[in-house]
Amino acid sequence: MTTKKVKSVCPYCGVGCGIVLEVSDNRVVKVTGDKEHPTNFGRLCTKGNTCAQAIAESGRMEYAYKRPNRGVEPIKIGIDEAIIDTAKKLRAILDEHGPDALSFYVSGQMSLEAQYLINKLAKGFVRTNNIESNSRLCMASAGSGYKLSLGADGPPGSYQDMDQTNLFFVIGANMADCHPILFLRVMDRVKAGAKLIVVDPRRNATADKATLFMQIKPGTDLALLNGLLHLIVKNGHTDPAFISEFTSGWDDMPSFLEDYPPDKVSQITGIPEEDIRQAAQWIGESPEWMSCWTMGLNQSTNGTWHTNAICNLHLATGKICHPGSGPFSLTGQPNAMGGREMGYMGPGLPGQRSVLVEAERHFIEDMWNIPRDALQTEVGTGTVSMFQSMQAGDIKACWIICTNPVATVANRKNVIAGLQAAELVITQDAFFETETNRYADVMFPGALWSEAEGVMINSERNLTLMQKAVEPPGEALPDWMIIARVACEMGYTAAFSYESSAGE
Repeated sequence: MTTKKVKSVCPYCGVGCGIVLEVSDNRVVKVTGDKEHPTNFGRLCTKGNTCAQAIAESGRMEYAYKRPNRGVEPIKIGIDEAIIDTAKKLRAILDEHGPDALSFYVSGQMSLEAQYLINKLAKGFVRTNNIESNSRLCMASAGSGYKLSLGADGPPGSYQDMDQTNLFFVIGANMADCHPILFLRVMDRVKAGAKLIVVDPRRNATADKATLFMQIKPGTDLALLNGLLHLIVKNGHTDPAFISEFTSGWDDMPSFLEDYPPDKVSQITGIPEEDIRQAAQWIGESPEWMSCWTMGLNQSTNGTWHTNAICNLHLATGKICHPGSGPFSLTGQPNAMGGREMGYMGPGLPGQRSVLVEAERHFIEDMWNIPRDALQTEVGTGTVSMFQSMQAGDIKACWIICTNPVATVANRKNVIAGLQAAELVITQDAFFETETNRYADVMFPGALWSEAEGVMINSERNLTLMQKAVEPPGEALPDWMIIARVACEMGYTAAFSYESSAGE
């Protein structure tokens, strides 16, 4: 019995730890950290060490299924039949009702290649912008905030900054539990003398290690961030030369910040005034400092403004875009950042482009060899409204890939009502028993991360190749391949005839 070793990336969270899979008899028998990978240098958390268990455990969807009628048990069909039949149904709805009758709900779990192809199919060939992702519920506000402040959704920091900074400002993120390998790097630096400020409504595992823990009332983060900048200005800790050369709009800030004096901010947030003053002093005096945040700030009606306010702190102090400093949003899925690079939400296009910018539309239209103005500029309003449009009858079909919205989208009754109202619901998943699969007319069996080749992009925009380790079970196929084959059957053969994930 022979064994082989292949390199891949851990499929949990957005840290993107490199792993080495030891394979024997088409089974992953051992997982170790990749000592050469710049994210983790061999370290793995519990999730990484056990990531191979899901491959072998029961519950996999090995074949395609369809429901002859709603409410009945699905029956197994061949994957070829499922692809051909689904393409015909999508084409019929498209021809009868137009592009915006189709929708696509995808995932930060998908490979870069699958994300690219589904966006290409939706926007370039179906010609609808009704494509959303579960990243809308977690990372869209960070992306919007970066664009608002910095002009692009490209986090300017890196993991190496954690090894050089003097101060960590962690807000709305429990890194110890949710990003443990990064937190180990944080603690290595704290042991070397860096300070750690943690802002959270709960005293969690991250807060237990804080130099200063600021227990905040839920929903008051924006007041705190503005209050910190108020004090940084008052304390004379801004960088006027940096502000003058690299920013705009500063003249309006001092008067705006007058509404956030420390006593008022303390009353709003529940944080003692002396702690607010201490945090502002440490940030202002720190030679280098970086901020880390995730869902605690992003999943908010003020999520975009939270990112904007954090960026304001870095811009005002000039602590951005050099080693040890910068605003660093942490992603929750292994390729949520990749999806943002591919533009799989709202107006996005590959390479941080947008359908709202004419030159960028024309670039992609030429690359995809589609007519000018084929890319539409009317965009949807997000995940929630997509399911509402299904419920209203405007969207007739929904293709859901690698995500489970019935279990994960707020107000699940609205999601269920939308799926029940739609004429065609397609799901594509690695597992059979999911809440969303119960409402599917067609179910495609998707290969898991170790069963196909592809690329993942982590929080610091580092690309890692996932090498194929084992064969998928039954007739399961890689997500990119299912998408490409359906697109070909819909009549787009010239643009989707790929032989491999490399695009050949």
